[in-house]
Amino acid sequence: MKASQQSIETQPNSKKSIRCLVIQMARLGDTLQSLMALRAAKQLYPNLEIHFLARENFASAANRVPWIENVITLPTDALLGPVFSGIKTEAQSLVELAQWLRPIADQPWDLIMNWSFSDASSFLTGLLPARIKLGYTRRPDGSFAGADGWSQYVQAIIQGNIPQNIHLTDVLTTQLLTALQIHVGDPMPEGNAPVTSKTFFSLTLTEREVAQLAGDSKRKWVSIQLGAGRPDKTWDPKNWARFALSLLKGNQDCGIFLLGGKEDLEREQKFKEELNRLVESDSEVSSNPNRIRNGIISFVGETSFDLWASLVSRSQWLIAGDTAAIHLASLLGTRVLNLSVGPVRFTETGPYGNGHYIVSSGSNCEGCLNHGANENHSCQTDLTPEVAYAVWSYAAYEWSHRRQTSLESHFLQLGLQARVDSVLVYRSKIRPVQEGGGVVYESILQKSIRVTDWSAMVMGHVARSWYCGWVPSIGQEVSREMISPSLVKHLRELEESTEVLSKVCSQAILIGNTLGHRGATLKTPHLMSVHEREELQDLGKKLLELQGLVDRLAQTHSALGAFSKMLAVQMHHLKGTHLGDMGKETAVCYKVLRDGVSIYSAWVKHTLALVRPVALRSSHLNLVETPSISTEKELNL
Repeated sequence: MKASQQSIETQPNSKKSIRCLVIQMARLGDTLQSLMALRAAKQLYPNLEIHFLARENFASAANRVPWIENVITLPTDALLGPVFSGIKTEAQSLVELAQWLRPIADQPWDLIMNWSFSDASSFLTGLLPARIKLGYTRRPDGSFAGADGWSQYVQAIIQGNIPQNIHLTDVLTTQLLTALQIHVGDPMPEGNAPVTSKTFFSLTLTEREVAQLAGDSKRKWVSIQLGAGRPDKTWDPKNWARFALSLLKGNQDCGIFLLGGKEDLEREQKFKEELNRLVESDSEVSSNPNRIRNGIISFVGETSFDLWASLVSRSQWLIAGDTAAIHLASLLGTRVLNLSVGPVRFTETGPYGNGHYIVSSGSNCEGCLNHGANENHSCQTDLTPEVAYAVWSYAAYEWSHRRQTSLESHFLQLGLQARVDSVLVYRSKIRPVQEGGGVVYESILQKSIRVTDWSAMVMGHVARSWYCGWVPSIGQEVSREMISPSLVKHLRELEESTEVLSKVCSQAILIGNTLGHRGATLKTPHLMSVHEREELQDLGKKLLELQGLVDRLAQTHSALGAFSKMLAVQMHHLKGTHLGDMGKETAVCYKVLRDGVSIYSAWVKHTLALVRPVALRSSHLNLVETPSISTEKELNL
């Protein structure tokens, strides 16, 4: 948080409102995640008066939240549509946008949060006055700025495609609550009620109307969301049909709500065609096909938010790919089976809460690695309907086996033991605060941890150290059984590089502080002796060499790319105007970086120590050290 920003002169238990504007211009899934974070803040700070700004097409969810003071919709079609069609020029559209914006700019905002995290939305944040701003904004000179540490983390790490395991909902919640605690005060002690509930939204459909739509009140309903955000994240309709048949055959007390928008009507048709073919060829159900057909009620194409939310709320399970539906179900307390196919990072955007399941491919998918929507995605093939049903049937009957039966044994009972190695299965859990807090996805299958997952855990740990001020113990999520030879090889290669990186940061801190001190002693930045100028130029040159060395280390070991990208973002956000200030701020940036590298190095040492023989391991478990300042000779500068 910028020290120059003003504090909000109120307390959480006072009657004075904290006027807060949330800018969320992204899609519906992002809106739903934002609402969960806002609900937690509203419970802890009851006098938080929330105004929500969203695009017209994605404001439906916010309009159904009773504790939001006002929903402001940006008429994107009316304002931007004529520009795209060539009817109006950009200048003409800007005049209309300014007229639309004026009433918002005239209001006294205590806090503005831009949770769109887009370059375009930063201009909107920059134009609006507020005492405190979070998220992306613009400086007075028009240059881009991340208003706080978490925003810079989103820019460098999350949008930089660096593996990390902090859920976006936790990022938003922590960002907002940290700002409120700093500028308002401690939260209300009783603000610890559950955030999710079946009544999260005020919906227009009554329970009786939903029951009439559902028909058989004795059925246990399972919702299937046919589509997803992108084609490469969408399961084939034929797979959905095979899955639905398995579910209805094995669970006669269940029924299926088939959900989707108008864009999913073609998928619905393919689903029905494949289901009819399967029913007619299956001897168990072909004699009475209507039992299967009547167990499915399709609402595809009926896009009312109220109907959608009512059906998901009434369901015991939602089964879907990477789509807004999993966030809706999370808010409503409906359990989720997330079929994670395509280039998805579910640790950041998966279902939030306890007891959700995620199943994904266990192999490296070239299509996902290339992030191409038109690529061939082997992950689609690995995740078969039989595997998906096996995971759901295990999760749905946890109450009976209480997880005393392993998922591997369940696969064996279903004759799918050959498929165990092709998939990964995780279960969500909200961690206690002393273990880091937030949601975490625990592996259900006993498998070695992948390098990317290990790196994601470490990066999440580093972020908590940077922005929460405290961290759980090193390595609490890693055990000896999870460590593979390939991970050991990777970490041994990293061990020396992290030590070098730590020394680079220490040297940069020393040079930055020296530069700051020299700059502060100048009588004027415009008049200096030849010796002073040469000394300052030499210090600046050494800083550039050190920054280049950080970049080269990141190119050699991609796992260290997080620190290179974070450094670039931090250096962009230096705000000093004098040489002395810039030197001191540079030293602070490298101090933050070195703290993160120290944690990373400690994780490397701890993980490697776990695979050493027991007699040697005890002397290597507590290895967190602050690296000493290196010399120019040691760094070969």
